[in-house]
Amino acid sequence: MCGEKISSPERLGVKSAAARSHELRWTLKVLLIGGSEFRQGLRASILRAHGLQVDVAQRVVDGRSLWQPNTYDWVLLDVRSQLPGEVIDFCEQLRHAAPGQRIAFFVEPPTCVSLRWPGEAITEDKRQAQRAAELEAAA
Repeated sequence: MCGEKISSPERLGVKSAAARSHELRWTLKVLLIGGSEFRQGLRASILRAHGLQVDVAQRVVDGRSLWQPNTYDWVLLDVRSQLPGEVIDFCEQLRHAAPGQRIAFFVEPPTCVSLRWPGEAITEDKRQAQRAAELEAAA
């Protein structure tokens, strides 16, 4: 042992916790849906700066075409820019196809979060759809 060099852990095939963490971060994949173009770009830039792979979709329907089971570690959804009915349908699709899929929502400040959402929003969507159908029929 007198004249021997001591090998670093990396030379022996043992990776440090920092190296393992760095590799893990590059394997995480996020699907980012919705939000204004500015907010979406900012969020994607921040996530990428932290080593995450990010795919971006403007609307839920676009996100549905990108999403595949076991592809994304996280689905981040800006619910402010989406129809509540579409959000609920998409979340149900995710829950049935991939029960362990992690989902996070971007919402308004806490002052607008209500126990009545999404029920009221769905009712309002139905009213708007009905009104649009009436206007279309009258035209």
